[in-house]
Amino acid sequence: MTVLLREHPAPGVLRLTLNRPQVRNAISLSLQRELDDVLAEASRDDAVRAVIVAGAGPDAFSAGYDLSELAVMSPDETMAAMLEREELLWRYLTFPKPIVAAVAGAAHGAGNIIAAASDLRVGGPSTRFTMSSAKYGGANLTWLLDGLVGAGQARDLLMTSRTVDGAEAHRIGLLSRFAEDGEVGQLAIDTATQLAEQPPEGLREIKALLLDGPGRDLRARYDRENSVARTTLRPRPITDMFSGFFARPGRTAR
Repeated sequence: MTVLLREHPAPGVLRLTLNRPQVRNAISLSLQRELDDVLAEASRDDAVRAVIVAGAGPDAFSAGYDLSELAVMSPDETMAAMLEREELLWRYLTFPKPIVAAVAGAAHGAGNIIAAASDLRVGGPSTRFTMSSAKYGGANLTWLLDGLVGAGQARDLLMTSRTVDGAEAHRIGLLSRFAEDGEVGQLAIDTATQLAEQPPEGLREIKALLLDGPGRDLRARYDRENSVARTTLRPRPITDMFSGFFARPGRTAR
């Protein structure tokens, strides 16, 4: 069985589906490597402007790492897998094109990390987030979650390991967009299509600037954005940048 499905549901949109529904789309090391490889290809493919990551079936986005796989690893193998996964997750976070997570059903463990590390998250009433690491004496997403939901909410979710349903997740900012059950997939396509229609160089730099911002003072972030606007995003003629505006009847460049 193919564990990572690839589809193009709309122009410029690549949808990747974690396809292990029999284990609630648990992420094996081989699946995570394949996801990394496909994203590396997509980063070089100008035809791909936005990516959707989804889970197969309505029950789970992903239940996290495959515990059955981890259970048979030696301590050295477990440590090597952890170190490799750290790099794979970082590359996912810093992928230069926008990623939309279609979170239908449950997200646990690494499923939460993949969703949080995506640029936008779409879900519905049956979406369930559980940051369960504290139950097992662990910690994850302390470096990212507070930027999405605020420091107080992050402490609540990470320290209590309580489950958050889709409505609450949307209210606190964990979900970017909310759809009725059965419509999450289509809203994810609509959202990715919106992203795919934007000039890609601008989205790339917006994402990089946001990722590089925390820890810098406000003036440093301001200056860095202006520097990128003057160099990497070298201004084009106004008539080119706003061609849609000037194409309207009665609009002329002055």
